[in-house]
Amino acid sequence: MGCKPISIPLKQNVKLSADEGDLVKDTTMYKCIVGSLIYMTITRPNLNYAVRMVNQFMQTPGKPHLDAMRCILRYIKHTLQCGTFYETKSQLQIHGYINADWVGNVSDKRSTSGFMFPFGSGVVSWNSNKQPRVALLSTEAKYRGVAIATCEVV
Repeated sequence: MGCKPISIPLKQNVKLSADEGDLVKDTTMYKCIVGSLIYMTITRPNLNYAVRMVNQFMQTPGKPHLDAMRCILRYIKHTLQCGTFYETKSQLQIHGYINADWVGNVSDKRSTSGFMFPFGSGVVSWNSNKQPRVALLSTEAKYRGVAIATCEVV
């Protein structure tokens, strides 16, 4: 609680890989905190991408992964009042937001796609995952992201 709060969970364009930095000595602490962060994404969709980034390195976390996790915790301190809230007076319309990056993961060159579907004043469905195959073009990565989100809508 004594840390300095920050306004974003991870720095922009941060690329973490499995073979960088010294290994963390106490992996149990790292796993417990990341597990708690995963649980927190149920009501905090804004944490989903950042938590998935640090979750990839649960087996052998390094110092850069621990630093990224600490940034997420500092962001949580900054946004303690945030969460999912459903207001009764809002218009009940569903919208969809979809995005994908191309070759977002340095280790396996797979893209990450994500979607979010707000309904009224709250979000009812969201996801951020690595795509199952390597995309050869940025257009292909975005098309796969749209396909994944379309399956969720259906």
